[in-house]
Amino acid sequence: MEINIKEQEILDAARNRFAHYGFSKVTMDEIASDVGLGKASLYYYFPTKEELFKSVINEEQKLFVDEIEKLFCRKMSAENKLRNYVRKRLEYFRELVNLGTLNLHTLVDIKLMFKGLFEDFEQKELALIRKILDEGKINGEFDSKVNQTTTKIFLHLVQGLRLRIIKYNKDKRMDKDNYDELKEEMSVFIEIFVKGIKA
Repeated sequence: MEINIKEQEILDAARNRFAHYGFSKVTMDEIASDVGLGKASLYYYFPTKEELFKSVINEEQKLFVDEIEKLFCRKMSAENKLRNYVRKRLEYFRELVNLGTLNLHTLVDIKLMFKGLFEDFEQKELALIRKILDEGKINGEFDSKVNQTTTKIFLHLVQGLRLRIIKYNKDKRMDKDNYDELKEEMSVFIEIFVKGIKA
């Protein structure tokens, strides 16, 4: 669905508000004021704050997918594409946490609220990862036994590392230390994974 200039302006304003104050603390009045609309006019474009937030998340997901698809045009090994995928996925996760009150547990609630949106996104992610792994098989980097199960395991391990940070984070916030710890774990993971699937 194509969005118009006013809708994009609303999405940008909402994204800035959500990133700064978090989903639960932002009001539709504030967003309407940011874009010079009355609240009733804002509701014409987005009937609820949840719908607006869902649109912001959807836009973030599209930007992430676009970034990964750009990798396919670049001259680099499939191994490095996987590394870039993990790096970009970590940046996307951090951005998503920032949109939801900077509270990791709120992120879990948001994912439940918009379950279908995240399920669709997971299917897109699986397709992107599979494309990288298939490219690696074709060019002889990866073992020919790499398959759909390998793709799922890769994504589930990436998701699991993120969930560990959410589960064991005492202050429930994604601070620099949490992010650096997760980044280091992702880095170790990708090296082990790539070594395991090399031809």
